[in-house]
Amino acid sequence: MRTTRSTVTLLSLLVMVSICAGCFGGSIEGVRVEEINRSDVSEVVSAVGTLEAAQPTDVVPLAGGTIAALPVQEGDYVNAGDVLATLDEQELQAQAAQARADYLTSASIGDLLEGQWANSTALYQGMEYATQIFMEMQGQIDQMVLDFYDLMPVIVPFLPPDQQEFLKSLLAEERSDYIEAAATRPSLPGISYAGYPATAAAADAARVEAAGYDYQRVMEGTKDPNIIAPVSGYVVFAAPAGLNLTDLLAESLGGLGSLTSSLGSLTSLVGGDISSMFAGGTDTGQELQVGSKLSAGQTAFQIIDLQDMKVRAEVEEADIPQLQQGQSVEIYLDAYPDLVFTGEVIQVGVKSQTGSAGTTVFPVIVQMERTDIPLRLGYNATVDIKVLSKADVIAVPITALLEEDGTEYIYVVQDGKAYRRDVETGDRTEEWVQIASGLEVGERVVVEGVGKVKEGQKVE
Repeated sequence: MRTTRSTVTLLSLLVMVSICAGCFGGSIEGVRVEEINRSDVSEVVSAVGTLEAAQPTDVVPLAGGTIAALPVQEGDYVNAGDVLATLDEQELQAQAAQARADYLTSASIGDLLEGQWANSTALYQGMEYATQIFMEMQGQIDQMVLDFYDLMPVIVPFLPPDQQEFLKSLLAEERSDYIEAAATRPSLPGISYAGYPATAAAADAARVEAAGYDYQRVMEGTKDPNIIAPVSGYVVFAAPAGLNLTDLLAESLGGLGSLTSSLGSLTSLVGGDISSMFAGGTDTGQELQVGSKLSAGQTAFQIIDLQDMKVRAEVEEADIPQLQQGQSVEIYLDAYPDLVFTGEVIQVGVKSQTGSAGTTVFPVIVQMERTDIPLRLGYNATVDIKVLSKADVIAVPITALLEEDGTEYIYVVQDGKAYRRDVETGDRTEEWVQIASGLEVGERVVVEGVGKVKEGQKVE
């Protein structure tokens, strides 16, 4: 019995010690301690996107027309100088003739206006000469009248004495009245004329210059019916343009080409291509083929380098503040699941758009490094953008960090006990935080269960 009681007492004591182990410095369940070493810390933002040509070369015909021959297919590889398409030569000749007519019409408008101004100037000069002649005749008449009044006194002595004084008085009065009337006579209106207005001359010159540019462009574009590849690469067809309203009016108005040449101003005024105001104005979504219409100044083909590609990714709104140009990127393609491609961010969008999932996203352009792997436009891609990359730094798990009244601290384990240590932090991720000061390599830190730890408490 005595032995049994002693055993029970000892067992009870052991149970109580076990229960109170934490109070007297025993280990705490759920607390983990790690020794800190320097390491690399990084964080990535992931997004999905598609491959595009990084620097496509647009092939833009100077003159529009109907495709008469199309020796290439989309996706063909061409060398610089190869023929991409041949346009109908008769249409090109008609365009050249119309362009010349437009240029001459624009030039003639200024000549006609300047000629009319010259005729008006001649008329003004004739009126001015007639006015001068009239003024001279008026002066001669005035002089003759005054001479008459001056000669009349010669005959006075031959009149009866009773009439002489009356005639002298009458002549003097009439002569005075005539001189007064001549002095108050209204003068003829002045006639003035100037040279051809400078603004009109400037407008004529500008109109002729603009027409000259169009004429040179059309003549350059129509002298060779072949559309030539400017560089080597793979051919991509652009959608053919639809009916161009300016071309339609030009054909309808015939010789009044100068009117159609001014439609560019109207296009600028309404903003954009006025043909889009009409239903069926563009013929999008169709492949180029013999008989397709190409418009001057609009891209007909693109030549692309499939080794020089970029990714247009959709990045969630919350991740955009972390992104900037120059960040390195790892790229994963669905077509090559076992390969990792690299690149860097070259553009971060400033305008949001709605993503495929209906969320707010921003376009981010990633330039891929050149590769010998054959790539294709539209490949699906996943990008991991490194928004944080720190090498050889002291960092602890984010779970080790505590904060009180704006002061951040951790628990450092020394001699088996935990002690609070205030620290200064640097960059951080969702999992790690850099310790800028307050912690040295080799020290042991409570990294899990830190909320259970008290100052001076024993931990393992």
